[in-house]
Amino acid sequence: MSRLTRATLLGATIASGAAALLGIAWMSGLLPTLYDGADTALLARFVRPDVVTTVHTVAALAGVATGIAALAGALGARGRAWAAALQLLVFGLVLQSAGTLSTVGYLVAMAMPVAIVVLLVQVVRRYRVARWAVGVPLLAALAVGGFLARDALAGIAALLGAGLAAQQTVLVAALLFIAVGSLWAVVGVQALAGTSVLERATAWVVRHRRAITIVAATGPLPYALVRLSWLTPWPQFGEGLDLSTRIWGLTLSSGAWLGVFLTLGLIRPWGEVFPRWMPGLAGRRVPIAAAAVPGGLIAATVTFTAVPMLIMFGEQSLAQGLWGAIIFPCWYWGPALALAVWGYVAHRVEAERVEAGRAEAGPTAGLEPGAAGRDRVAAV
Repeated sequence: MSRLTRATLLGATIASGAAALLGIAWMSGLLPTLYDGADTALLARFVRPDVVTTVHTVAALAGVATGIAALAGALGARGRAWAAALQLLVFGLVLQSAGTLSTVGYLVAMAMPVAIVVLLVQVVRRYRVARWAVGVPLLAALAVGGFLARDALAGIAALLGAGLAAQQTVLVAALLFIAVGSLWAVVGVQALAGTSVLERATAWVVRHRRAITIVAATGPLPYALVRLSWLTPWPQFGEGLDLSTRIWGLTLSSGAWLGVFLTLGLIRPWGEVFPRWMPGLAGRRVPIAAAAVPGGLIAATVTFTAVPMLIMFGEQSLAQGLWGAIIFPCWYWGPALALAVWGYVAHRVEAERVEAGRAEAGPTAGLEPGAAGRDRVAAV
């Protein structure tokens, strides 16, 4: 078992252990259960909250047991694959809810103002022309706008702070479930590594990864445009919006646009080499994990949310359901993003393997026999 496989198994086992402790706390009454409503989990729509909590706890304990067995060498590749499938079924489907995507989306949106300021500062530092055409004007506009809208911004901060405090258990659980499902998904892929089925699938994904990535990049677009409409006199899904709500809509939209930008980075040169505006990293190779880990987590989040959201849309009228499925296209966005990340990783791994082979062969690799000697004679 490789070091990476062991590290992934260890991470999955620890995450399952954390989920098991949370489930035990719920079952023992130390903490109020999360599954107190039909909208808290897909399974909660069909059974009682105590049954959902039991399923959660038993599945998490099973993840701990199989993880320990695999780390001890008592579980082969097939066993790891089946264990991963079970964890994905429970934590990636039956315990998921439509609120998971909202939780992650709000966290990303909260980080966007800082990210935008850092980006503009780097534009000012690194690009002579864009400094005065883009960087300085936008920074000045943000400063003036922040001052004029200080009351609205304070209201947003207070509202978000209160919401996070009230929903901290939901937030922790949502992030934990994403971690459990994502880590066990990687365990399953690693267990299937080297099989002909996975190799053929990888070859197909790499061959079509550009088209797949473009499709994945369209996933956040409908939501980004809807939230951007809150700045116009014709806001979608909102009437009589105050300034605080309009600013928050812009922040949510910027998070979705960031998703589009980063997804396209999976097939662009700056997704493999850091651009020059990155402080301390310009010109260096982008570590594969730096793109694969966040991309994979977002793909897992969107994919895990797809079925609960489709069920929610199905309970609405036909027009409302179709409109919701268009604005939140998790049904294709999540799988497409997962395939795009898969293709990126496979492409980068192969490229690094080829590059390492060339470096090992030396500067004369690829020359005809005797060509290196003739070159040396000619040079003399």
